[in-house]
Amino acid sequence: MENATPYTPKHKVRIVTAASLFDGHDAAINIMRRIMQRTGCEVIHLGHDRSVDEVVTTAIQEDAQAIAMTSYQGGHMEYFKYMKDLLDERGAGHIRVFGGGGGTILPEEIEELHAYGIARIYHPDDGRAMGLQGMINDLIEKADFNTVPSLDDLDGAMDRLGERNVRDLARCITAAENNAEAFGKAFEPVRASLPTVPVLGITGTGGAGKSSMVDELVRRFLLDFPEKRIALVSVDPSKRKTGGALLGDRIRMNAIHSDRVYMRSLATRQSNLALSRHVQEALDILKAAQFDLIVLETSGIGQSDTEIMDHSDVSLYVMTPEFGAATQLEKIDMLDFADVVAINKFDKRGAQDALRDVRKQFKRNHDLWEAQDDELPVVGTIASQFNDPGTNELYRRMMNTLAEKTGADLTSTFAAEQGTSEKVFIIPPARTRYLSEIAETNRAYDRWVDKQADLAGRVQAVQTASTEVEGQASDALDAARKQLELDLDARLYDWLKAWPELQARYAASEYVFQVRGKDIRIPTTSKSLSHQDIPKVALPAFSGWRDLAKWHLQENLPGSFPYTAGIYPFKREGEDPTRMFAGEGGPERTNKRFHYVSLGMPAKRLSTAFDSVTLYGRDPDLRPDIYGKVGNSGVSICCLDDAKKLYSGFDLCAPQTSVSMTINGPAPVMLGFFLNAAIDQRCEKHIREHGLESDVEK
Repeated sequence: MENATPYTPKHKVRIVTAASLFDGHDAAINIMRRIMQRTGCEVIHLGHDRSVDEVVTTAIQEDAQAIAMTSYQGGHMEYFKYMKDLLDERGAGHIRVFGGGGGTILPEEIEELHAYGIARIYHPDDGRAMGLQGMINDLIEKADFNTVPSLDDLDGAMDRLGERNVRDLARCITAAENNAEAFGKAFEPVRASLPTVPVLGITGTGGAGKSSMVDELVRRFLLDFPEKRIALVSVDPSKRKTGGALLGDRIRMNAIHSDRVYMRSLATRQSNLALSRHVQEALDILKAAQFDLIVLETSGIGQSDTEIMDHSDVSLYVMTPEFGAATQLEKIDMLDFADVVAINKFDKRGAQDALRDVRKQFKRNHDLWEAQDDELPVVGTIASQFNDPGTNELYRRMMNTLAEKTGADLTSTFAAEQGTSEKVFIIPPARTRYLSEIAETNRAYDRWVDKQADLAGRVQAVQTASTEVEGQASDALDAARKQLELDLDARLYDWLKAWPELQARYAASEYVFQVRGKDIRIPTTSKSLSHQDIPKVALPAFSGWRDLAKWHLQENLPGSFPYTAGIYPFKREGEDPTRMFAGEGGPERTNKRFHYVSLGMPAKRLSTAFDSVTLYGRDPDLRPDIYGKVGNSGVSICCLDDAKKLYSGFDLCAPQTSVSMTINGPAPVMLGFFLNAAIDQRCEKHIREHGLESDVEK
């Protein structure tokens, strides 16, 4: 396999990338989309766990030529076929679908998907033959076409903009990007009668959380105005070297999945600018579509960029508390022009000082010397925090400012809590270092063990030497030994002296220990097939106290601190150490499997695997992209009745029964199902034992 030369696209190729629904395996798609960007493509990346509807809607809104998906969690046949069906249904059959899933998608399944209309599913053999760049070249070459070759292909879309048809909007914006001069002339009659639509411009430094802030503002807008529609234009920078771009704002957007929201991502297609040269055309198209509000978000800007002011009625500048010295604020041009300033990530250290400094600078820039701090449009926010009071306050200020400056009917009645942002901690601040504290405690213990082991070795050496001499030399050695013993841990010293006795206990035919005053006798050996006595616990063949001390403190016997060999002195007898693993299909099928693998076993060790739908905390559904994953690579459990069926026939309260679950986020819910199933079992047993069936049925 030779390293392929990157393909040079003839057109601006836009590709939507994502990992499929309930699938967290996004390493492969991240590698692939980076190669696409490097090859000159504009990649609209959605991240992982994306439904077919989300991907298809994005591809149509973005007027993409292709969709590239990975699916490693099963259900790929239903997923890809549903995607093709949905594209055809929405009049976007020209968008080509590509995919991969390693060895989870079989060759015969690939053939079936190709026959169904999927452009290409890449198999690991393709990767070995073509290489990563070769596969990407093949994908881009197949997607290298113009979605709007000429204005005639718009088929009257400009005249239908008022209908807010998503495909018409997307294709018009593409025509404006790719054929600006011709589109500008054709659009003149529409531009002459554009309605007045307020534009909110959002700009700020890279990494300030602009996309998260936009998402939170959209969420509140949809709640505040149930009948109004909003459009978003998000701009990200193009790479100067390759022309490629990562249009990744949708990764942070969770509130845009509504038929009242339209979003379009634009690449700057030029270096050193925060906006695309075609932004105004995109805004005009959206105004013609009569949206109630348009939000324009720029890419990250420097201190002197103010381009946003040329396109917006009201501007929001988003920054963080980490701007450096207060004098740096004097260099930020947007503080002269911004209508509202958000200091996002307000949970960062020094946030209150930053708020004070920004308010002072805002007063200087706007000559508001008499204004009270609380009256200034400078708000601390934590956009990543649910129902953040600061973000609520920012939204109210933004909407009221828009209403005042543009006369639009956008006065907010949003009634959520408002005020200064304050971080709500899941882990208390005093415990944020708890993992470090655990590591530090372990390392300190290891250092203490080394010192104690060294002391133990010296005590033994001095003690041995004292037996070899007499008189003053022996007395001096005894004195030295006693001095060393003062620093040696008393419990460790007692254990070392008792070691020969402990060896004898394990060498005997039975090991005897007491529990609640009763002698427990356990054989210390087991018989091999050749009738040899095999010790159940093999003691170390150490004689030196240094080695013994280190072994005792770091490993030790089973049932003794630090319990590296388990919490019991000997393994249980009467059961094999088996793990009865099951999880496939519905609860009835998995229950049948549990009974099969535990047949004849005195102990029931049930290990449960859940399907990806359950792992993501969602309910099964007939929708194809969900249905294909139900009961795939795990059992589907979505209610208490499912849990009862899953463990039916097993006494969950019996000492011989244990249940483990491979689960993550929904673990508390699954535990609740399990506990309720166990309680119901005991209730049913009590009812039957006491003949209460007739009373229960009343």
